[in-house]
Amino acid sequence: MAVCASCAQPLAGPYCSQCGEEAVHPHTLTVHHFIAHTLAHETLHVDGKIWRTLRYLFLRPGFLTAEYCAGRRRPYINPVRILITAIIAYTLLMPASNMQLTVLGQVNLNIAPVSSKDGASIADTVSRIDRGGLLEKYRAARAKESDLLSDSAREKFHARLHAFAQPLSFSNVLLLAMALFIFFHRKQPLFVAHGVFSMHVVSFVLLSSLLLMAPFPLLSRAGLMPVALGLILAGITAQFAYLSIAIRRFYFADDLRRFRPWIVATVASILLYVLNSAFITGMQMLGGALAIWSVAR
Repeated sequence: MAVCASCAQPLAGPYCSQCGEEAVHPHTLTVHHFIAHTLAHETLHVDGKIWRTLRYLFLRPGFLTAEYCAGRRRPYINPVRILITAIIAYTLLMPASNMQLTVLGQVNLNIAPVSSKDGASIADTVSRIDRGGLLEKYRAARAKESDLLSDSAREKFHARLHAFAQPLSFSNVLLLAMALFIFFHRKQPLFVAHGVFSMHVVSFVLLSSLLLMAPFPLLSRAGLMPVALGLILAGITAQFAYLSIAIRRFYFADDLRRFRPWIVATVASILLYVLNSAFITGMQMLGGALAIWSVAR
């Protein structure tokens, strides 16, 4: 009797009833089968797992989280894999950007991790991540004691900044999950549900930010800066609306006909948006300070 290659349970069909592993057949290991079936189905088939997941992630806020919590997980990519893919894509492909949020007309916060320009000086990068002038004052003070203009200092600064600030900036997934748990623990008592919701939302924000910023350099060089800025503004508005709709659908799925949940979802979205931006800004400023200290010590 054939047994499962993963868990050694007896097989009664093409898939294991214990772990879901597919039975191994010699023809599945051929190049023809891999290209014609596995690769083609996952990348080209409209209803493949990749495209199905991305379609629901972008077009149906909160749906993937609801499916995960309901136990319907095999048709979609795991939320951890979506998040990791989004982080890698954002880090590698995001053009130099500085997306900000102004709070109370005075305080500027970063909406997403700031990406630095290739070959940028320490002063230029500091000006992009600094909010309130604190980091610039620290850089100027350290510049009097150490050489911060050399190529070696610049390379070391950016290496330290990316090693510290980028990972911590992306750890806002945990911060968002904790805030959601505080706000909506009566609706969803399990913390994992809030964590999955957070991973889906952050994945959408990163991927949508990447799509919005991709044409920015081209539009800027073409003299279409108002179009580029309008595109970014529309994208930020869409991200905020996405969060509000996702909260409404996931946490108030049993209360769809009342207006009050929309108010709660909108207020929660505003608070979460500001909190997330403050966290990213603080982490990047802290990373910049540690990078300057590391170079100038």
